[in-house]
Amino acid sequence: MREFFAAYPLLAWSVVSTMVALVIVVALWEKVKWWWLNTWMSFPLIGRISRLSKDLNRDMTNPEWFKAEKAVCRDYKKFIRIQNEQDFNEKIEYLTKAGDNGRHAIPIWIWILTIAMVFVEAMGFSYVLAGYTLPGASENLQQTGAYGIAFLISIILVALTHFAGHELYKSGKIAHARREWAEDGRKHKLTTSTVPLAKPQSIDDGESRYTQLCNRVGTHPSYKITVLTAVFVLFVAIFATYVRGQVLEKSLHQEVVGSNHIAAINNADGLDFSNDVQLPDADMAQDRSTVDKALQDETSIDRHGGWATFIVLAFVFVFLQILGVIFGHRWGFAGQNSAAAFVDIGSGRYNTYSDVREHYQEIADTAQSKLEALQQKLMDRNAQHGTDGMHTSKNFYDFMELSRQEESKDRESQRQHTNRHAEERKPRIVPDANNLSAALSLQDALRTLDGLQDKNAKKEYIHSLPEALQQEVLEAIKKSRLAEQEKESRSKLDAELDDLL
Repeated sequence: MREFFAAYPLLAWSVVSTMVALVIVVALWEKVKWWWLNTWMSFPLIGRISRLSKDLNRDMTNPEWFKAEKAVCRDYKKFIRIQNEQDFNEKIEYLTKAGDNGRHAIPIWIWILTIAMVFVEAMGFSYVLAGYTLPGASENLQQTGAYGIAFLISIILVALTHFAGHELYKSGKIAHARREWAEDGRKHKLTTSTVPLAKPQSIDDGESRYTQLCNRVGTHPSYKITVLTAVFVLFVAIFATYVRGQVLEKSLHQEVVGSNHIAAINNADGLDFSNDVQLPDADMAQDRSTVDKALQDETSIDRHGGWATFIVLAFVFVFLQILGVIFGHRWGFAGQNSAAAFVDIGSGRYNTYSDVREHYQEIADTAQSKLEALQQKLMDRNAQHGTDGMHTSKNFYDFMELSRQEESKDRESQRQHTNRHAEERKPRIVPDANNLSAALSLQDALRTLDGLQDKNAKKEYIHSLPEALQQEVLEAIKKSRLAEQEKESRSKLDAELDDLL
């Protein structure tokens, strides 16, 4: 990396600047898209409005609109995602019942910080693993292999710490709900049924708060990923510290061996470069002892200082992983569909529906101004080259109302198609010849019974019915007989009254 920056500084910094610009664009993508739409829409000569103003064709499905008008309105309609207050409130209610209302997804700057941490970890691991990655290979190849292995380890650590933090948050919610359930005496069910975002959120309004949460989050806490992460982090921290220590010991050993080798050569030659006179053996031995003592002290200082540094680095490494767990716990959602609900309400941009309306009004006003600019150009061009005398009279709100009607019609058509398809796929019950009455309803049985003329045939038919249906048929016959008797009594009474009155 350093060689690349030194050899090609202009290219290197251009790459860095491009990457930083891409990160900023991704972080502010919605704002960038909005700025680009408005800029390109009003751009002179080749802008969107300038090109659309040359199209004087009417829309085939609705001749009251120019095609160009609908094209501009569609461009701005893409920025309006929420139009229904009930839909917005349903998603807010889901987040509230799941315990995620007020939480956010992980910010982009946290991801940037995490990537920086991964890079630093990879750099640190690469120097540790460089000498042991590919034994016998060249130094450059060993360094490249160390970078790859260290990067993989760092990515695994980042993923594990993130999921561990999310697991701790979700399990904490479930554990709190179970505590409330236990304190409530377990009088009610902990969960009734899973309530996804697609169902009406009022389905469990009558349930307790812990039941509503468990319906959307789950009922059993889990700490498997957390335990796996803790084991892996401790293993890597201990392993990295051990390898660093071995590298240090190897370096100190090579330094001691090198010093002893130089001293041995000097003794063999009988030379002392500090003096021109050869010293006696006793003096040389004492001098050598003093040198060895100084070398041992220096080695001991380096060893203790190196190990202390490695222990500190191990603690820093563990703390960085704990920080990753904190990030995963601080941001994210416990509910099964909370992330989708969060995106649908504007990814934290709106707190109430009035915020939605305000944002909608801003987009509508901008879209209306661009539409009016287009309509003015269309009228000018129509006056010069067109033959159609109709003037434009539509606005952006008309387009939105038309879109709502079309969407409502399409949803209704889709609903009818779904129901029809479900009816076609519904299995048809074909009664068995030996047990035909098992597939009959009460009305079918009474209708069949009325069609029989012989009393014995009616008895045989009733005996062939299932026991439960027999009782229903008998009750129906009794009610019918009582009704006929009451009718006959009323008729006799009416006849007597006619005679008397």
